[in-house]
Amino acid sequence: MDAVSIIKREHRNLIAVLFTLEGLVNEIAKHGKSVDLTVFHGIAYYLDSFLDRYHHPKETNYLFPAVRAHCPDAGPILDELGRQHAEGEQLLLRLLKALSAYEFLGEPGFETFRRAVMDYVDFERNHARMEELEVLPLAAQHLTGSDWVRINAAFEDNQDPLFGERPEAEFADLFRSLSDLVPAPYGLGPALKSRT
Repeated sequence: MDAVSIIKREHRNLIAVLFTLEGLVNEIAKHGKSVDLTVFHGIAYYLDSFLDRYHHPKETNYLFPAVRAHCPDAGPILDELGRQHAEGEQLLLRLLKALSAYEFLGEPGFETFRRAVMDYVDFERNHARMEELEVLPLAAQHLTGSDWVRINAAFEDNQDPLFGERPEAEFADLFRSLSDLVPAPYGLGPALKSRT
């Protein structure tokens, strides 16, 4: 599979995880549903591990430099995307801190957690959209065959730990646990229940 297909697949997978995260938080906010907070810890662990260990390093180390070399005018957008990689890490850290507070404080900590989740979800969706609308078309237009050989090789080694063809053992167990914990209709767990 080529790098562009892998990036788009990984973005789709990321969007699915973000949809689940957002949906669960909305169920709590709108309907007073109860969610096992282990689910949020597992989702955050996946997001941190996948984005920082697999997805972003390949873009930063292979795709972005090749685009920059052939299309110097893309410098500002590539710089912005690089900053966004770091900003996304900070937003995820903020989400984790808010989750800890919510777990400890209960209901009084929920609104801060909800805002942190929504900020993170919106940010990552927009980031993925920017990469697909701005960088991938430039790459398709300007990169050479030899560029693609190197980039494709790097991304082929970039197996998404939950959705990739060869999931790593540590993430395969996480995926099974999350699938079982995440309530229906988002996962295989029992339907959400009202707190009352």
